[in-house]
Amino acid sequence: MLRRRALIAGLGAAAIGGGAARADVLGYGDVPAPASQDLRPRDRWLWLQNNAGEEVAVAYRTGQDYNIAALARLQALFRDLRADAPGPIPGLLLDMLSLVQERIGYTRPLRLISGYRTPQTNAMLPHAAPNSLHMRGMAADIVVRGMSQADVCAHASLLSNHLGFMGVGWYGSFTHIDIGPKASWTRMLN
Repeated sequence: MLRRRALIAGLGAAAIGGGAARADVLGYGDVPAPASQDLRPRDRWLWLQNNAGEEVAVAYRTGQDYNIAALARLQALFRDLRADAPGPIPGLLLDMLSLVQERIGYTRPLRLISGYRTPQTNAMLPHAAPNSLHMRGMAADIVVRGMSQADVCAHASLLSNHLGFMGVGWYGSFTHIDIGPKASWTRMLN
């Protein structure tokens, strides 16, 4: 009861005096005031290269605001290369790829093996799932040169476990990332 009164008195005094409540009211000793933080919106970056050799390094979002020109460049990069057809590109997929890239560093691009796929392209691929999220623009198959795919997959899996969603598949030579329900699998392709 005495601690509660001390807490209320300390918080009340801080509110009246306009200052910060001191931790010593709670019996923890003096705690320095937190340093002021820069609260400017943060840029989200992606550095990608597709199988056509096209490369984009761009800040596609600042805070909650997407850069339309940057999204158009990324949509072109993610297009179905066989059909030369652009598809949808959800910001959430870009955010997840950006977080993976942030974990591994911005020293090299993520190589995009497959982004959007038309239903026709998906049907002709021997190991593609019939309802693949690639056909909705919600998946990307990536490689990071100079890094084992097991490590790339591990970084993506840690992110998936932390966030509670994302499909992450390890195919030996590439890593699949999607923004569907949480799932993980390994499938070695020849």
